[in-house]
Amino acid sequence: MKKKKFHIKYADYGLANYFPEDNHIEINKKLKYNKPLRDYIIKHELGHKKEFDLSHEFKIDWKVIPSLLLFFFKTPSTWRDFLPIQIRKKQVVYDLNMIILWTFSIILIYILIRILLRIF
Repeated sequence: MKKKKFHIKYADYGLANYFPEDNHIEINKKLKYNKPLRDYIIKHELGHKKEFDLSHEFKIDWKVIPSLLLFFFKTPSTWRDFLPIQIRKKQVVYDLNMIILWTFSIILIYILIRILLRIF
């Protein structure tokens, strides 16, 4: 079986996604103009070839956080990556990592509110 050549596609939305079945990465087209951040994100997405789980998402170089946050705030189309369920090309797509993250966050917020209500 012939292996597909790796390539990068630019998208209008999201930050970046790795698609192992097609052997390509989609990254936001506005990253073309931010080479250091683009290179870091491509390196991160290629890491999904080795490990495709939630723990990989937390392996981040803290030096890149400020430029990443700035990019998020300047580019609202990147926020779509944080939705646990999306509709793409008339098909419902879910991201299990985001479902876990959202569930954990909602439970944590609920617990914190309950604690704060008891204190005050």
